[in-house]
Amino acid sequence: MLGGQVTTEFTSDTIVGELSDTVDRELDNSTFWRAFTRGELPLEHVRDVFLQYYLWRNTFHRWFGVCIAKSPAFGSGRQTEYILQELSEHIEEEVSGDHHGLAVQFLKVLGVDNPRDVLPLPHTTAYENHFAELYMTPERSGDEALAALAGRELVAPKRNRLTIDAFQEKYGISESLEFFHLHEELEVEHFRGLWGAVATQSEKDRRLVEAAKDQIVRHVRFWDDVHAAA
Repeated sequence: MLGGQVTTEFTSDTIVGELSDTVDRELDNSTFWRAFTRGELPLEHVRDVFLQYYLWRNTFHRWFGVCIAKSPAFGSGRQTEYILQELSEHIEEEVSGDHHGLAVQFLKVLGVDNPRDVLPLPHTTAYENHFAELYMTPERSGDEALAALAGRELVAPKRNRLTIDAFQEKYGISESLEFFHLHEELEVEHFRGLWGAVATQSEKDRRLVEAAKDQIVRHVRFWDDVHAAA
């Protein structure tokens, strides 16, 4: 944790529990995730929704760029090295782990041979752009951007477990789900690293928790918006 001085209230373990409750609530109340996990949606519709997720996922690295742009200067008294190391490790995992290639393999199982032909829906474009629009403003701090990104990461474990179970149990698809297995395991670790970059004894910490919760809500809403429009 930052400087080794983090109050118990804002340790990653405590925050994981609080934010995980938000993840559970949002996914449980989601129109798309309820219908998908019950096998109530045609596979063609599910494919179209995941295609839009794929298009957003192809731009996710830009969100890390926002956090880098908002990171503190060297010599500012902040642990700039730690923050940049956490962000660079995430980006390295994106590249060396061939996350894009795994996603393309998954889409092929759904019958999509050339996802480059698919156009983003307006909801997808808006979701792609909103992170920079929110956090590149002078009013938002780099810590808030990091906390928001950490919150988004924490959605992945349950979301991906629901995805794996639904495809296997409701749609009879077990092949090429490695992309979701990978992120089911990685994202809590990613969250802890990002949260460790921002958690301090400051009263501002509550604002960081709210930034993380906001991104959880926005991520689940993205799926519901695409579900309604696809």
